[in-house]
Amino acid sequence: NKPKLAIIIDDVSTASQVRAIKSLHIPLTMSFLPPRPARPNSAKLASHESFYMVHLPMEAQNFSAEEPNTLRVNDSQQVISTRIKKLKELFPKVKFINNHTGSKYTSNEIAMNRLIFACKANNISFIDSRTTAKTKAPKVMKNFGLNYVARDVFLDHHMDKPYIITQIKKA
Repeated sequence: NKPKLAIIIDDVSTASQVRAIKSLHIPLTMSFLPPRPARPNSAKLASHESFYMVHLPMEAQNFSAEEPNTLRVNDSQQVISTRIKKLKELFPKVKFINNHTGSKYTSNEIAMNRLIFACKANNISFIDSRTTAKTKAPKVMKNFGLNYVARDVFLDHHMDKPYIITQIKKA
């Protein structure tokens, strides 16, 4: 009956990042970006972990450094389902995904319905990174009869150690 805190470290994609996270010796959840030419080993790195998440690139309102294979609001159900199935093949132990960027995507109810349908079909739960206050994830999750889980505190919005410590205390 004790309160629990989950700290998710996003954007994990290299061996040096994994080593740095593990060197802290505290229970942190790594959320791995899907492989791409600049970081081809992210899925292999995740395979060595007992628990991890996938940090799924999703369309943002404004973002200049978009990831390859970013989900877009206009993607069909087939495109989304294929992408989620491929993620499950790359990351076979994945049980949770969260959104990388995604302010435009998560604020679109139709797109979120397609994503949650595909996730549910692959036994994957969605955790909302809350990149926008206009997220439709709570409504969509409720419509699917699923629990809505979201980020409460963003730890490193500012890359400043005192700020981050304050955010950890807030969490």
